[in-house]
Amino acid sequence: MALKGGRELRARLNAISESFKPIGRNWADDTARLARARVPVRTGRLRQSIRRRNASKKRATVVAHYTAFFVDKGPKAHDIKARRAKGLVFEGRGGRTIFAKKVRHRGYAGRPFRAQAAREALDRNPAAEEIIRAWNRAA
Repeated sequence: MALKGGRELRARLNAISESFKPIGRNWADDTARLARARVPVRTGRLRQSIRRRNASKKRATVVAHYTAFFVDKGPKAHDIKARRAKGLVFEGRGGRTIFAKKVRHRGYAGRPFRAQAAREALDRNPAAEEIIRAWNRAA
């Protein structure tokens, strides 16, 4: 006994597996755009670095400068010690030069923007509609 419609079913299932690439591309582009709008700006380097790296059949990747993790989660309080010199030299308040063997970074609260941008972009790009379109086109 032969299966009726087997070829059409295979075509539809293949179309569904191929449909993530445009879904992922749209989601990643929206995520990058929304994250750029939400990230706090001091110099603009972090904002400019947020972009879509790729979108394949299996995943879409949004990348940014490594400082995005610190801005998003917030660093804990920690000591900073000189590694390649005897001490640290930096300019303090009032333009004074400060010399120290170590300093205490007080840390700060995170300013989450990455997960919020990803969730909002996912809400704006429902995958179900694209999957249904791919299923119906393949018939």
